[in-house]
Amino acid sequence: MPKISVVIVSWNVREVLEQNLAQLFTLQHDDFPVEVFVVDNGSKDGSARMVRENFSWVHLVQNDYNAGFAKACNQAIRIAKGEVILLLNPDNRVEAGTLERTYQELMDHNDIGVLGVRLLNEDGGVVPSVRRDPTLLDQLAILLKLPHFFPHIVDKYLAKDFDYAVSQDVEQVRGSYFAFRRELIREIGMLDDRFFIWFEEVDFCRRIRGNGYRIRYCAEAVCRDLVGRSFAQVSLWRKQRLFFTSAWKYFWKWGLRA
Repeated sequence: MPKISVVIVSWNVREVLEQNLAQLFTLQHDDFPVEVFVVDNGSKDGSARMVRENFSWVHLVQNDYNAGFAKACNQAIRIAKGEVILLLNPDNRVEAGTLERTYQELMDHNDIGVLGVRLLNEDGGVVPSVRRDPTLLDQLAILLKLPHFFPHIVDKYLAKDFDYAVSQDVEQVRGSYFAFRRELIREIGMLDDRFFIWFEEVDFCRRIRGNGYRIRYCAEAVCRDLVGRSFAQVSLWRKQRLFFTSAWKYFWKWGLRA
């Protein structure tokens, strides 16, 4: 049985996806079996063909349309066999030892529901990956671009005071490296695929905590995150619309005072 099932949802990012998979291949060894799923959301850049031709050991799920992040993840989660599920963005590079540390933390501490790790950009700087629970006011401020005029208005939500050098419990972690035990799906349920993109991990973390589990940030495990390569292809207007739609669904689900 695989220790970890890595789930990568990809949309028109063939180059970074190939680099991600090549890195994952170097991390494989007999003592720590890993299975990898790529769910391709109707890419037009030959991503699916590249996976089939260059990475025959990868389980490829090919959609003929963009199903969104949560729905695509669920497609792979339903057939994954690993003890731990890792949702990993295609523009990430997992460093040596990180998968093992992720697995060990989750298996040694049954009260941890979701684990995130320290994300670094190409230059070695920290990629902010910890947030506090959103409120209607701070999300409206982001939507209206108010931080451009009032820089500290969403500092609390963005956890600007967070120390990324220290492992600790948090309210939510970034969905680009998002790990949990597969067995929790029976208790918590799948990702809510009513969220096309954004807020699906926020919702999942809230459900996890509501069932008595912790969300854990692990500073000792590292992943490189190139951040937003898929969304670089999306117009600003469409990004705004997707963000607003997901935010509305989240607050409708949890109450406007969430």
